[in-house]
Amino acid sequence: MSKQKLLFITHESVLSGAPRSLLYFIEWLSSNRKDYEIHVLSLKSENPLDNAFKTVSDVYFDLSNVSDKIDYSFKNRINRKLRGVAFTSPKEQLLQVIFKNKYALIYANTVVALPIALQLKKQLSSAKLLLHVHEMATAIQQLVPDFESYISNVDCFIAASELVKEHLVRYFGCDEAMIQRVYECSDISITANKPIIEPVSAKRVIMVGGAYWAKGDDIFLLVAKEVVSRDPSIHFYWLGSQSLERKTVNQGDIDKLEIGSNVHFLAHTHTPHDIVKVMDVFALTSRSDSFPLAAIEAGLLGVPIVCFEKASGIQEIITLGGGEVVPYLDIQKMADAIIRLVTSDELRAKFGLEVKELFQRCKPDVISKEIDIILSNLLK
Repeated sequence: MSKQKLLFITHESVLSGAPRSLLYFIEWLSSNRKDYEIHVLSLKSENPLDNAFKTVSDVYFDLSNVSDKIDYSFKNRINRKLRGVAFTSPKEQLLQVIFKNKYALIYANTVVALPIALQLKKQLSSAKLLLHVHEMATAIQQLVPDFESYISNVDCFIAASELVKEHLVRYFGCDEAMIQRVYECSDISITANKPIIEPVSAKRVIMVGGAYWAKGDDIFLLVAKEVVSRDPSIHFYWLGSQSLERKTVNQGDIDKLEIGSNVHFLAHTHTPHDIVKVMDVFALTSRSDSFPLAAIEAGLLGVPIVCFEKASGIQEIITLGGGEVVPYLDIQKMADAIIRLVTSDELRAKFGLEVKELFQRCKPDVISKEIDIILSNLLK
């Protein structure tokens, strides 16, 4: 029996949330569904995930360095004169190769992949189009301003949280019946290393992620100021990359807030879980973050989570236990919750056990089975 061909489009191949979630699923598919032929199209490719996507896919396409300028080379001029071959760009040539595949499904991972997914669907009319939405309304409006004009061509949506699903319906008029909620997934990898995090005896609060508006690095500093003003023994750590702009702005704020002794920005590491596991609280200061993988990983490590209401799908888990959900951007309430947790070994231990158990539902094998059922029903 011939295999059904599936095309997965990833907007990028860096080690960020959405591509990593997709990679987990494709790895699961390649091991568990031998009736599929897996093709991957990357719109922007950078190490380290390129090789991983290539390894788990049967066919790999890369558009990141392909020019969309028409090729008037000598070879193409000869082909046009002798064979009547039209001038085309390298990008168009690659898309023509993709068009030749009779895909049963086009899986657009993130809204950024939607425009090219629709371009492909127009040429592959029999293919179903599934859009996996990892973004909330603000990010969608920034990334794809004309998002509403595309959605009528989508056969099925996967929303990364109930909050994302709510945003698709409320802000963009998507049909709720066409949206399936599937949480993001991740796993942890701990080494035998015992990282030295200064000061060694401090109570520690951490946030993980690239520093920018959605992750709330500015909010993180305001929370730190409020907590430290009440209890200077508590230290705050941000683990993740910073652009030059964010680094200089954040350092300026740290100096003016006079919290330099208690706030520490840690460089990106390939073993982040070694650092997170020694923390007392994970402070999710994001203002728009559908279901961050770093929070899943903190939960699996048993680190209690404090997050803002309406800011991420993580609240859907934490309302069941394992931490506290505080009103949106309420600095005082987040500070209250952090101090409660840091100063109570009993409460911290209780929440630690709860959060570790609750996030078992976000392991890759569990989530992959949920997505596989959606794919199977869509392809019937």
